[in-house]
Amino acid sequence: MPRRNIFLALLVVLAAVAPARAFDLNLAVGADFGGDFDLGNISFSSDTGYSLGLEIAVKIPFVEVGAGVEYGFSRGATFENFDASYYQIYAIGRFFLGPAYFAGRLGYADMSISTILDGDFGGGGTWGFGGGIELFGKLKAELLFNNIDGDLTYQSWTIRLLYTF
Repeated sequence: MPRRNIFLALLVVLAAVAPARAFDLNLAVGADFGGDFDLGNISFSSDTGYSLGLEIAVKIPFVEVGAGVEYGFSRGATFENFDASYYQIYAIGRFFLGPAYFAGRLGYADMSISTILDGDFGGGGTWGFGGGIELFGKLKAELLFNNIDGDLTYQSWTIRLLYTF
C-alpha cells in the first residue's frame, strides 16, 4: 500500500508542474511481453503485463529529456500462484532523427510479489533502451527493452503509446 501512495504523490507533483509551457506531459500506456523473472537459480516466464506511466519532459532541438514514473500492474507467471507488480521512477532521453527516435531510460524500481514467496524483493536499478516514432505531434509509439534489477530480476519487451498534453 505505501508504494501506491508514493506513486500517487509523484503523479500529483508531476501534474502540478505540467502546466509550465516549456514542459510536455506524456501519459504512457504499455504492454510487456516476452517477460522473464529471474530469482537467482530459478527462472520463469511472465504473462503479458500492462503498465501506466506519466512523464514530464522538455524538448530541445533533436533531443527530449525528462523524468517519469510507471506502475506495472500485477502479472502472473508460469510459476504457480505468482503475481508481481512494480513501480519505477526514471530519467528518460530521446534522440530524434525526424519523426523516428532512439530512447533510453535509467532509474530505480521496486517490485512486490504475492505468492508463497510473499513480500518485497527490494528495489534496484532499472534501465531500458529502444526506439519509437512520433505521430501527429501528440502521439508516440515506442518499443523498449526493459530491465529491472534487484533480488528478483525482470526483463521484458515493452510496447508503449504516449500521448503528449
